[in-house]
Amino acid sequence: MQTAKVFRGKVRDQRTIELDEPIGDAVSEVEVIVRPIAAKGEVPLYESLGAEEWISQFHAWLDTHDPELPVLPEEALRREGIYEDRL
Repeated sequence: MQTAKVFRGKVRDQRTIELDEPIGDAVSEVEVIVRPIAAKGEVPLYESLGAEEWISQFHAWLDTHDPELPVLPEEALRREGIYEDRL
């Protein structure tokens, strides 16, 4: 079974990543996925709001959607409808 480990670091150039800590005993081929991380101290919106304020923001977001859009039929939400190729 393959396992995944997350190492953080900084991209120095197109072919070099400087890791914050050593990899250790990784001796096989690896896949590298590069994605930015949030700046330290930056708190996600859902963590910075209280329950009432979060609910208010959520309802404000809901109000930006067109209420006339059709609702998905119940069959579309079943596993068979989502994974048609996996029947």
